[in-house]
Amino acid sequence: MDNFLKDHEKQIKRVLWIELGINIFLALSKLIVGQQFHFLSLTSSGLDSLFDGSSNILGFIAISLAYRPPSSSHPYGRHKYETLGSLLIAGLLIFTSLQIGMQLFAYFGEVPKRGEFGLIPVITILISILASYLISEWERRKGEELSSSLLIADSAHTRGDFYIGIGALVSIIAAKFGLWWPDFVVGTIICLFLFYLALRIVRENLGYLMDASPKIEKDLIKQVEKIAEVVDIHRFRARGNQKAMFVDFHLLLTPTLSLREAHEIGHKAEEKIKDLLKEHSEKVDVTVHIEPFEKNHYDPE
Repeated sequence: MDNFLKDHEKQIKRVLWIELGINIFLALSKLIVGQQFHFLSLTSSGLDSLFDGSSNILGFIAISLAYRPPSSSHPYGRHKYETLGSLLIAGLLIFTSLQIGMQLFAYFGEVPKRGEFGLIPVITILISILASYLISEWERRKGEELSSSLLIADSAHTRGDFYIGIGALVSIIAAKFGLWWPDFVVGTIICLFLFYLALRIVRENLGYLMDASPKIEKDLIKQVEKIAEVVDIHRFRARGNQKAMFVDFHLLLTPTLSLREAHEIGHKAEEKIKDLLKEHSEKVDVTVHIEPFEKNHYDPE
């Protein structure tokens, strides 16, 4: 298991390092060209790529912490560091959105210089569009393959860069015909879209951080009740995500069983639950509370 986790950590970090290098290149290119040719949409896209790079560094730190082995101070592991990293990425998205919003207000102050059409802005944004699409698809696939909420969250942000790039391209082409308002409209769309992405990432990750119960089909749990001598299961609780899940439940058994027999059945139930939930999470930790079944059994819940 340790080698498995180390390999996962290595692969996730490799994705983040590659994306960091590309994001820095794209950010500098778009910021320089955007400022030189006075395109708010291109500058906003460059600012977004710059914060993409910041989120890559943040993700690298979060993954380094999340994959450290359990210890006496963290007996359940440190998996939530990855979720926390995803939420911090959402925070960076909100900050980026606010920064772009501040630039938008400049349109209502002193009249800014309008975008100047040129071949360089067109080539710059086309490279950005292609790179964003390829990176987001690759990162999403790696995130699903490695069950990494952080990579999946970051891929959604990168896919946003793809749509942002298309909008920036439209505003650049519009400038050729003397139309400046598409630049403002695209900047506004970028601002709102980044804010929407942030809220979506928060919604997808906050539940795990707050120990919300994952969706588990009741039919899976009922299969455990088919084990011989198992009368009922109750107080079934689960928390976690696709990275790690912790389950505990009360197992009601025939009261005439010996302690050894009850222990063996409890072990079978534990292994059955792990097998049933292996598609839901990479690591499933199960705690079974064995109780004798009585007709007037009282459930404190």
